[in-house]
Order: sequence, then structure tokens, then C-alpha cells
Amino acid sequence: MVPEQRRVAVEFRHIDKSFDAVAALRDVSFSIASGEAHAIVGENGAGKSTLLKILAGGLRPDRGELRVAGEPVALAGARDALARGIGLVHQEMLAFPNLSVTANIFAGRELTGRFGWLRESEMRDRALELLARLHVPVSPDVSAGALPVAYRQLLQVARALAFECRTLALDEPTTSLTAAETDHLFRILETLKRGGVTIIYVSHRIPEVFRLCERITALRDGRYVGTFERDAVTSDAIVQAMVGRAIPQRSERGTAAPARPSGAGLRVDGLTRRPCFEGVSFAVAPGEIVGLFGLVGSGRTELLETLVGLERPDAGTVIVGNQPMRFHSPCAAGQAGVVLVPEDRQQQGLFFNLTLRHNLVLPSAVVRRARLVRASEVRRSTELLGRWRIKAPSVNATPHALSGGNQQKIVVAKWLAIQPRVLLLDEPTKGVDVGAKFDIHEIVREMAAQGAACLLVSSDLPEVLSLADRILVMREGAIRGELAAAAGDPISEERVMRLAATGTHHSL
Repeated sequence: MVPEQRRVAVEFRHIDKSFDAVAALRDVSFSIASGEAHAIVGENGAGKSTLLKILAGGLRPDRGELRVAGEPVALAGARDALARGIGLVHQEMLAFPNLSVTANIFAGRELTGRFGWLRESEMRDRALELLARLHVPVSPDVSAGALPVAYRQLLQVARALAFECRTLALDEPTTSLTAAETDHLFRILETLKRGGVTIIYVSHRIPEVFRLCERITALRDGRYVGTFERDAVTSDAIVQAMVGRAIPQRSERGTAAPARPSGAGLRVDGLTRRPCFEGVSFAVAPGEIVGLFGLVGSGRTELLETLVGLERPDAGTVIVGNQPMRFHSPCAAGQAGVVLVPEDRQQQGLFFNLTLRHNLVLPSAVVRRARLVRASEVRRSTELLGRWRIKAPSVNATPHALSGGNQQKIVVAKWLAIQPRVLLLDEPTKGVDVGAKFDIHEIVREMAAQGAACLLVSSDLPEVLSLADRILVMREGAIRGELAAAAGDPISEERVMRLAATGTHHSL
């Protein structure tokens, strides 16, 4: 049911969709009122993204009916959906990296004049207006591939706004945004909602859902669970509806000062890579989880890429164990026991043309400099699927068959087999649901328990507080301070954010 006296903007009727033997959606029916902000929540693999792709014309249902403004529609593609006022901001980055920001905003619906000539000046002016509206400080002429991940996400929002969509669906739009950028996006969405735009919002961040949306629909295992009024339901009830099981509560590690593990793990002295960062020094002991927090542009991702050999430093020393290291490639770093879980699993974390078995065992083969995969490693890959509740048709499926959260579990779990000495994690739970996040946290904790020195980068500050023994705060390419809890004085979000934003704090 929709709220009283409001028209139905979108209605799903008995929607089924399968991919080979995997049923993504099964008999899903619910409706969304015109002008409301409506959340769709569920674990990875629940069918949320599939449902949005059907709405945006990217997929056709196997059975059932989609209705827009009360009329049944069979969308021929994304352009057809845009023509009907339906826009989708995708979870993954779909920008054309070699084209300009302006070309990406208007791709597929360019403004043209007589004889089909592009109205380039008009499109550029419109792009400038949209970028200013979203507070994205980039030129409309720069290539999209040169943008940071957060700006590429906002570029998709600009594209949807360019066509003045009456129904705007957003799939995990804030996974790469800072708190300030998220606040700004929400102000834009609230303005659009007041103007009569229907907002369909998919997110694993439950506080965001309660902040923006009046109603919340939960999916589980491809089936409709229920639609809840925000003011009549708790966040715990929504999580229970999503996962079908209770998620254990985790206290913050920072509530008491931990005993520092002894021994040599990772030490960085004066590491510099201009213009990204300069003079960075810190240490991570074996068995310790250290959080590295900073706002977008602070240099944190560039630091991890340099540590693992993706980029060369200009100066400084990296010491693993007691041995100075200078890695020329991630392969060399892996052979020394230093591995990176990258932020972008699509481009850097998985081989999508290989099976899950190969993705899980290749790290071991690389470390052994082997050409053949051992039978024990094949068995290990099967064990990992079951142990970490990775939902997959089989170990011989490709990553395409998995949801985003299960893909991310593969990216993290594959390093268990080699027992790394140093584990670098860049946004390890980006875009995953609460259940998958809990499982990934357990993987990280297990690797630390086995003696790995873990360095965690995350924009999710509660995650950093939950996992980390200490927090290093980075701003403008430098470590601005270290936060460690004292007895009875846990690390607070306020202390971390003050240091990240201003470089000052009252006490460590």
C-alpha cells in the first residue's frame, strides 16, 4: 500500500528474474508513491540492484510487470527509461574513462542542433552548472578517468540530474563519499523530493535510510519481506528483516588501550611520493590492526598503493620484519608477504574472466612462483566458500555470478591461504551489507590473530573504531596525529574528525 492520497509512481508486480540457475528475484511485488523517498534494503544478493536495473531498462524481467505512473511498461533500454523520466545512479562506476566529464554527463542523450551537430558549448555550460550544484571542483573538460572515485560517483548523480528525472533511483551512492559530501548529496535529494521527484534509495547504511526515507522495503534472498513505515520500525527490526538472523554486537576495540604486540611487522620511515604525501612515518606490529583515517584527497589510498609496489616512492624506507624493502610490483610485494585489498574490486581485486577457484588460489601460486596449482589449494578454495558464507553457485563459477558483497569476501579471503605478514586494506567493506561486513571483519580479525600486521583505510569511521587498536589520522599528505584509547577514555568520532579536518586535537 502507498500512503493515503498519493499516486503510485512505480509498481512492481510479481517480478521474477534468474541468471542461469541463480534466481535473483522471485515473485517480488510492492509499490512506491509519487514524491516519496523509498528505501530498498537487503543483504548483497537479495536482488536490490537487479530490481533497479529492471526499473532503469537495463534488464527485462522473466515474469511479472513493471508499472510507471499506473501504466504497464516494457522498457527497451536505459535511453527508453530516461525518456520516461527514470534515472539510475549505479553502484559501480560506469563512466567512460577516456571521455570528458561533459561527455559522460550527456552520453547517449547529447544536445544536438541542425544536421545533428553537437551543441558542445551548451552542454559544457550545463555541465558547469551541475558540477557547481554538486560542489564538485573539477573542470568539465577533464577526462572522467582522471577523477577520484568520490567524484566519479557524483558524476553519475550529475548525469541523472541533467535529464530532470521524475523518478531517481540511487544504488549505494555514498559508498565513496565523505560525511560532508554525503550531507550535501542529501540536501540535494531533499530539494528534489520537495519538488515532487520520487527517490528510490538503496543503501546498506541504515542510519542514512532512516535519515532520508519515509518507507523502507526489505528483500531477502530475492524475495519481498515487507514494507515498513520509518516512524513505526526500529533499525534492529530492519536489520533482522534483511538478514533473517541476529548480527552479534561488536564493541569498539578502542574502549581500552590494547597491549602492543611484540616483534617486527611493518615500519615506514619518511616515505614520500610527491604530490600525494610526504614524510610519512609509522609502525604496525604483528597481530595489530591500525586504522588509517583521512578525508578524500588526504593521500591514504596513494600511500597503500606505494607500500604494495603499485607506485614508486621518491624517498623513504619501508621495512617488513627487519628487512628494508623496495617493491617494484605488487607481485614482488606478495612474495615478501605484503598484500593489498584494493578499494576498486571491479578493476583491481578480481579476475572476472577466471573462476572463483582460480581467483582464490592464484595468490598462493604467485607467492610460490609456481606454474601449477596444487590439489590442496583447490580444496582450500572450496573450504573458504563455506567458511565465510560466500554465496556462489559453485567454485567453478565466475565472479560475475556473485553479488557485490560476496565478491568482496573473495577479494579479502583469498589472502588467508598465504598467511601474509602485512595486510593492507583499502575500504574493505565498501558497498556491502551488514551481514557481509560482519563476515569481513571476522576475516580481518582472524588474520591479525594469526600474526599479520593490518593497516586499515576506511571512510566508515564506526568501522575504524570497531576494528582498530590505534588510529593514525592523515590530512593533506601527512600523518597529523595518532589516537589511542586510555583506560576509561575511548576514542570518539569527534576527536578523529577534528584531527582529520583541522589537524588539531585536545589530547591523544
